[in-house]
Amino acid sequence: MIVSYLLPSCSDKVRAVPNAVLRGALFGVVGRGRRKHEDNVLKTTINGISLRYTGKQLDQSDLDVWAECFRLNQGFRLGEEIFFSSKAFLLGIGRNNGKTDRDWLYSCFRRLMGAVVEIGDGHCFYTGQLLQHWYRDEKTGKNSLVLNQKLLPFFQTQFWTGLILEQRLLLKNKSLAKWLHGFYSTHKNPFEYKVEKLMDLCGSDVVVVKTFKQKLKKALIELNSATGWECLIDENHLVHVKKK
Repeated sequence: MIVSYLLPSCSDKVRAVPNAVLRGALFGVVGRGRRKHEDNVLKTTINGISLRYTGKQLDQSDLDVWAECFRLNQGFRLGEEIFFSSKAFLLGIGRNNGKTDRDWLYSCFRRLMGAVVEIGDGHCFYTGQLLQHWYRDEKTGKNSLVLNQKLLPFFQTQFWTGLILEQRLLLKNKSLAKWLHGFYSTHKNPFEYKVEKLMDLCGSDVVVVKTFKQKLKKALIELNSATGWECLIDENHLVHVKKK
């Protein structure tokens, strides 16, 4: 039997990400300077998804990098070595090409290589690294990376979502709004969620619900501005997101 290891084809304006990743706190909302090392931590997810994580906490910027890795892999068999320049990669995620940005990118690669996940979504289960291999030629500045082909089942029809890059770029440095964007992008007709539930799902380090609710109100306004979705919190602390 011939097995294809090709990812779904997407426009350059879209980033394909598994729903199992977007519907929980794997890539969470981490405050500046508050990134912790986690050991076999059970992450909060919605029903039907199981997720454990070991490694340095990952945030929404790490998600942007991971998603760009998959975009570069389009047209190649998953598990093949793919090549790119640091400059092209950074431009692809809306970053500059200065030394600070390059050092930041390399730190993301290291986190993704050091990350070990146990993730299941009811139809497949994966234990392993988020990034299997990364290499850089110091003389030419060229990079190469390898993604595990065992991640491919998470990209089967209806199990992944295409994130609109333009909207992600409008939410730069707005971590909670970015997480909400990824989470609600997986919903065709979004459900109503309690404020407390979203606080757990996004992995927020805010422990007071009232404080998180204030941050959430601001993030929903930012989300509305970037997407045009109607977002509000009602008197029962339920969050409503209505897509046009």
